[in-house]
Amino acid sequence: MSSLLEAIANYPYEGLTRELLSLGMSWVVINTGTLEPDANELADSLEGALRSLGDRAKAHTSKMGRNDGSSFDKVLKVWFNRSAPETYGELFELVVTETVKLLRKGLLDPRASLTSVRVDKNGTYLGVEFDGQTWKQPGKKPKAEYYAILPAIIKQPEYYERQSGFLVPTTGQKAQIRLDPLWFSFVALGFFTGFAGFVGGRYYLITKPGIEGFWPYEVEDIVVQGLLPITEAGIRGRLSLSTEELYEMKLAMKLAEENRDVPEEAYPVVLHVISLEGQVYTELKTVQLDLLGLSRYLNSYVGRIKALSTGGVPLTVELKEGKATVHKYPLWALVDVAEKELSRRVTGDGEMLAYIFVKDLYRAINSGNKRLIEDSLFRLFRQGRALLEGNARASGELRKVLRAFMWKPHMEVLL
Repeated sequence: MSSLLEAIANYPYEGLTRELLSLGMSWVVINTGTLEPDANELADSLEGALRSLGDRAKAHTSKMGRNDGSSFDKVLKVWFNRSAPETYGELFELVVTETVKLLRKGLLDPRASLTSVRVDKNGTYLGVEFDGQTWKQPGKKPKAEYYAILPAIIKQPEYYERQSGFLVPTTGQKAQIRLDPLWFSFVALGFFTGFAGFVGGRYYLITKPGIEGFWPYEVEDIVVQGLLPITEAGIRGRLSLSTEELYEMKLAMKLAEENRDVPEEAYPVVLHVISLEGQVYTELKTVQLDLLGLSRYLNSYVGRIKALSTGGVPLTVELKEGKATVHKYPLWALVDVAEKELSRRVTGDGEMLAYIFVKDLYRAINSGNKRLIEDSLFRLFRQGRALLEGNARASGELRKVLRAFMWKPHMEVLL
């Protein structure tokens, strides 16, 4: 069996870390075209991947906590004679950069590293023991000081998964995971590939479980044409998760704005939301995303509005964002109002009206049924008209957005 496939097949857990490892390894497959690269091919591909992901390597990430900072300071001095940097992003970039140097100097054997996966009562050890100059296969008691632990921002799903067997209490050994420089580099590249933003103290990571099934021929389309545009939309939009419907709508809206056409086979992807809760990073939510139906509809929506604008019919609504005046597509503006409703917990006659409208339309679009989309829009039109013409209380912003939304040329675009 080829070494990369063997390595990921031998990894003993499902979940986030596996998905990041396989994403990191995917860059090697993309850049070398082989599943069994030698040291020089690995070095070139890791370096090329980091170059491709350069902007993400410089993106804002949190400072390392005291425990992680101390732990990584020790192991980085052993491995590279380097001190630990301040942030997690800098840590990942440093590990990849220095591992490339080790591979080029012949100080790491890729085959030995990739085929060494050891699980015992003290945890899981990925790769070889490396003391900065020489490597060796781990013995019965692997030396923990020659391995790095998983960073706190990604270790939680596995760290709190107890190892247990049939009729064995689940309060057994914690599954602490340790990595050598090469395995750590794969995690680092996987993190940068899946990084969809650090917003409000939460990390957003988007992965493609089972991506190794696309090695070696289709993986470039999945990563370069699929995951990177999706995650880039999350970064550029500074998108955060209030509800799944609004997050998916805003992600698809950003892709439509940028005219990005994501391959169908890239979906579904998985969103991991990781947050610092108290003193511990915790995976708050795991959501499967399939933006195919939304993207098709919203791409058509943007195209029709641009065509009308070119013909002299501007279909935007003017709104205030702080002190700035902005012009937005009516659907974009309605989604913004819905998000504000959720954050403010709107009550009274106008309780969550924008959110209810958006949620209804979201479901109709995802159904792929044109009749349901029509029904949803006509229902919105009737309820919106009743709100505008009646005595029900609603924000001035919602009223302004609904007037633009229900304007006949815009309704024709929606239909």
